[in-house]
Amino acid sequence: MTTPAPSGKPTVLVVDDDPRLRELATGVLGEEYSVVTAENGQAGVRAFFERRPDLVLLDVTMPGMNGIEVCRRIREMAQTPVIMVTAHGEDADVARGLDAGADDYVVKPFRPVELLARIRASLRRAPRAGGAERFSLQDGALVIDTGRRAVIVRGEEVKVSATEYKMLETLARHAGQVLSHDQILDSVWGYAYAGETGYVKTYVGLIRNKIEEDPSRPKFLLSRRGLGYYLEPRAGAAG
Repeated sequence: MTTPAPSGKPTVLVVDDDPRLRELATGVLGEEYSVVTAENGQAGVRAFFERRPDLVLLDVTMPGMNGIEVCRRIREMAQTPVIMVTAHGEDADVARGLDAGADDYVVKPFRPVELLARIRASLRRAPRAGGAERFSLQDGALVIDTGRRAVIVRGEEVKVSATEYKMLETLARHAGQVLSHDQILDSVWGYAYAGETGYVKTYVGLIRNKIEEDPSRPKFLLSRRGLGYYLEPRAGAAG
């Protein structure tokens, strides 16, 4: 494991059993970030709790403790942004990583400029101190509490990833207004994700599974075919 000198830069923890990827990530990220590396899942969990990085770049497939389990353990204690690294075409790994609480993913082989853009976007979405607001929809059945960055459904707090929270907050700020895929992408992910409309659909599915009683018949997070998505603010209005 590398031990960078204090620099004031954000810290990125890279967890991967492939030394070539660790070396590549360190070289790509080193100018902008302090980089800590771990060669397997167990070492990654230890490094996370020792170093408290600002972001984790986490390989899905590793011997022993894989990236999915590492992500789950991180999510038990923190909402630190996690970007999963997966092999090309491994859609099941992507889905499992997002379900475990990951905020984003990159597919190997990735371009350095793409990796840097994804990291910057994830850090922008990470929780920051600020003015607290509370959006209460459908007579309080769905509450988005920006002070706590919490999502409360029928009185019970629901665990969501930083990206899921950001999408819900964005929709809550425009409750009742249909936002297009491009509007949601720009607000939640930023310019680096222009045209990636599949991201929006994927996260809508993840969010519905967490907040809806019946995700196939949503009451909170609705769509307008060909236009986009919106949060319904009024009880009984969604049908």
